[in-house]
Amino acid sequence: MVTKRADIAVIGAGVVGCAVAKRLSETQPGKKIVVLEKLGGVGLETSSLNSGVLHSGIHQDPNFLKSKLAREGSKLAADHLKSRRLPVMHCGMLIAVSLESLRRGLYKEWLDLWRLVKRGKEQKINLKFLTSFGIKKIEPNIRALGGIFIPDVWVIDPTIFVNVLYQEARARGVDFFFESPVLSVAKNSDSYLLHTPDKEFSAKEVINSAGLYADEVAQMAGFGQYKIYPWRGEYYEVLGEKKNLVSRLVYPALPANYPGKGIHFSPRVDGRLFVGPNAKLVPRKNYYTEEKTPPEEFLKAVNRFCPQIKKEDLVWAYSGIRPKLTNSEESDFIIKLEYSYPHWINLIGIESPGLSSAIAIAKYVDKLL
Repeated sequence: MVTKRADIAVIGAGVVGCAVAKRLSETQPGKKIVVLEKLGGVGLETSSLNSGVLHSGIHQDPNFLKSKLAREGSKLAADHLKSRRLPVMHCGMLIAVSLESLRRGLYKEWLDLWRLVKRGKEQKINLKFLTSFGIKKIEPNIRALGGIFIPDVWVIDPTIFVNVLYQEARARGVDFFFESPVLSVAKNSDSYLLHTPDKEFSAKEVINSAGLYADEVAQMAGFGQYKIYPWRGEYYEVLGEKKNLVSRLVYPALPANYPGKGIHFSPRVDGRLFVGPNAKLVPRKNYYTEEKTPPEEFLKAVNRFCPQIKKEDLVWAYSGIRPKLTNSEESDFIIKLEYSYPHWINLIGIESPGLSSAIAIAKYVDKLL
């Protein structure tokens, strides 16, 4: 087997892997960089199977690294796409308290909303309080008691984003090897040997950005302390004229330890409207279509804010799986230099807001190296 030599190997060609490869090709010119991807293209799993939202960080613990990286990375991503005249929807995010909370007691939802406000203030996120009347002004078809509006939130097409990063990395000399899953890792005194089905790669620096499978790659390199729990989020599409009922992101106020951000109205840059995702721990990392959640769960969530939508207006669209580090509570990204020489950096648990954070994560990894 022929050994291909490189200075830097990135494992995984999701949005983060592509962003890291692009960044290192800019800051370390002349170095040979390869990206190894087990599938046949870039961003085919978690990177593209999401809402396309560039988050503010308000849903995360202000002390977490992911909060800082989301705030920094979302603006960088929006600016990057806008500078290339690619679609970016600057719609903002509404987090609302439903009228239904009157029947259940206002305390809980308002407390959840106030917790988000507190997190937003700590992170200096620009937000506005809205009454029911204020919500009607910006979203006439949303029924709510009140809420907060975060203006600086964007929606992008994640597939376009990851392909832009990929093309820019390639233009700077990065070599991508598809259908090249890493099967084993061997550590030498000054490099790592990465074995794929038909090739062997030698690299002095390795960045493990394998997404859902980052824990398994880490274990091959001797870091067995990580475990990823696959949480699936499903989306339904709103069909027909009902897709025009909502034009902004509309989220519910949820408890701090909820595993996702809640079933929300998810408009897209192409004019379509989706609702989702839910959050369900699943038995496998490729459990995309088995045991689909019936539409009633989604209908109940959206009817709290928009009763015009009926069951017949919804069709199951797709699901994505996020690589969470716990089976319950909120957790931070792990971005860690495990060995100083030869360098091995693990990126574990890069779930939402991973898309938002990608360019900022790349800068962070660059500093670690």
